[in-house]
Amino acid sequence: MMFTGAALKSLPRFLHYNPPERKRSLAFESTGSILDGKYEVVRRLAGGGMSEVYLVRHLHLDEQRVVKVLRPEDAADPTAQARFLRAARTATQIKHANVAILYDIASLPDGSFYMVWEYIDGEDVGRWISRYGPFPLEIALDLATQALRGLEAIHSHGVIHRDISPDNLMLARDVRGKVRLKIIDLGLVKDLRNKPTKSDLEVTQVGMFMGKLRYCSPEQAGVVDGAVLDRRTDLYSFAAVFYEMLCGKPPFESETPHGFVFKRLTEDPLPLVGRAPGVEIPAELDRIVRKGLERDRNQRYATAVEFIQALESLHLGRTRFATQEMPQVEPKKPVTAAEAGRSPSQLTREERDQLLAQIQRAATRVSRTQPQLEAAEAALAKGDLEAARRSIVELEALDPKAKGLIQLKDQLESMTAQSLQLAARLAETEALLTRYLTQRQVGLARFALDSLLELSPEHPQRARFEEQLAAISAEADVSGEAQKILERARQALALGELDKAQREQRELASLVPAVAATLAGEIEAAKRSRAQDAQVSQHHQRFESFLAKGDLDRADAELAALEGQTLSRSTVTLYRDQLLEARRLAAQATTIRPYEARFAERVSAGDWLGAQEVALELERLLPNHPRAAGLFAEAEALRARTEHGDSVRQGTAEVERWLAQNRPNEAALALKVLLKLDPHHPRRAFFEKKIEGLKG
Repeated sequence: MMFTGAALKSLPRFLHYNPPERKRSLAFESTGSILDGKYEVVRRLAGGGMSEVYLVRHLHLDEQRVVKVLRPEDAADPTAQARFLRAARTATQIKHANVAILYDIASLPDGSFYMVWEYIDGEDVGRWISRYGPFPLEIALDLATQALRGLEAIHSHGVIHRDISPDNLMLARDVRGKVRLKIIDLGLVKDLRNKPTKSDLEVTQVGMFMGKLRYCSPEQAGVVDGAVLDRRTDLYSFAAVFYEMLCGKPPFESETPHGFVFKRLTEDPLPLVGRAPGVEIPAELDRIVRKGLERDRNQRYATAVEFIQALESLHLGRTRFATQEMPQVEPKKPVTAAEAGRSPSQLTREERDQLLAQIQRAATRVSRTQPQLEAAEAALAKGDLEAARRSIVELEALDPKAKGLIQLKDQLESMTAQSLQLAARLAETEALLTRYLTQRQVGLARFALDSLLELSPEHPQRARFEEQLAAISAEADVSGEAQKILERARQALALGELDKAQREQRELASLVPAVAATLAGEIEAAKRSRAQDAQVSQHHQRFESFLAKGDLDRADAELAALEGQTLSRSTVTLYRDQLLEARRLAAQATTIRPYEARFAERVSAGDWLGAQEVALELERLLPNHPRAAGLFAEAEALRARTEHGDSVRQGTAEVERWLAQNRPNEAALALKVLLKLDPHHPRRAFFEKKIEGLKG
């Protein structure tokens, strides 16, 4: 996203903070200068930490390479010099297809050191993801294996990289068109064979403070006390990069690098499965990657080889990158007079005049554009992006093809993006700091404040943040008996024992008045909350009571009182729904009452069909009300019971009739039918005895 000059100007002043300019080596002041008699500077690639990085051309071999120069003031620092030379010595020992090659190291007259590295004509993994999204699964697995082989080569020399991130994994095609991954920038290597020193903890001072915290392990972030780094920190960092290669997203949801560090200390990474729409990740691969991101390093892969073996166990096959070779464009050579078929002396007078005129026009163009060119360069050097933009626009209007215009525009765009990124990082870090201060997390708040001041030493709210941090630090520093009293008081508050909390507060006031005053405020707030809760409880109980009694108007009044309390919207909605349902049921009961009266009349008259007809009328009026079905079922049951009674009485009379006529066989048959209707008929034994007597 590009911002206009007006938009940039409207940003707060502290967002445009530029750190003090570091002096560069004299050999690198301008494009085209010659370093050490053999390297021609093509352009500056990057800078930060202790060094500057340039693209150069070897004059004798006509080959592009990368030079990393340690600034003179840093070269004078024995620690920085030792780290730089250590990286160089280590790099020369590592020879592997997936690790960048170090060609040379030397010193310059101004006291600076420089290293000459292999130039990799391609792009880093981070840029690839930002442009194209996640890597195809098979390609990601192939590149992951290459990266892990490179790490294994580094680790086999007894060192760790400590800076594995997407921008330190470069992709380029070899002469056969095969895409190769190479690990670059061994500037932070640590020799595991040496005892840890203070310099080993200076990661944040050499370029990893903000951007790389997103990929460093918990122990490397410096928040795991007593942790000595080993190769598993590189494997964690690579697992974080590999996660992004697979789904295009980080393993934790956070807007800030600090957030990534804090979340990885307390949360498990988000599952790869389903992480990105349209990206299918096998569950087994998800398990493999998440093992590499374990908080406990003892649960991670012990070696890069072990990580590779886990990936190879997937048996997914390998679909390689397309093998189409990258086109090689040869630089155009100037056409000499001899190649043109004649010498300069053979030019006609008219041709010489035209040539002189072209030279004059070119000289005039250069003289007209030189002020704008210099003004743009000066503005960029000062960080004045708006002034640089104006000068570049003027320069382009005078000569759209002016020498250096494209480089100036690229530099302006890069610095604008950096300014916007700085603004976003400041806002994120400030929000993080505010949250930690509110949560009284002293260590994290101090870490976040240091981060904020690293980005903006002149932050306008620096004093306020420092005062707040000092206040919560003072509370955190409460020691001994005062700390115990404070803990007891807060525990009593949590249990609702306000009298006990108040006694503890009075005792604390004699030891730490400021903390006791804060505690007193918390107790008063708890009292207000308790009183309010009691009032809410009373209204709620009365509401439920009136609702149960059907006194809906008084229930409505209690609900109005509840709505005036600090209840959640969902709770109030629940109570309101209960009242509405009660009113609905009451209205239905009023409607049903006449039907029930008519139903009772039909039942009393033994008009079962009429009773059921009343039930059907009610069902048509209230289709979903259960009372209609209940009345219908009740009428049917009464009818069946009445008819059953009639049948039993008729059966009894039939048995008695046959007995009276002294016909036992017919009486026995009638009794059998009667007992099917009423197996427990009260006169069963009498009838059976009577029949037996007649038969005898």
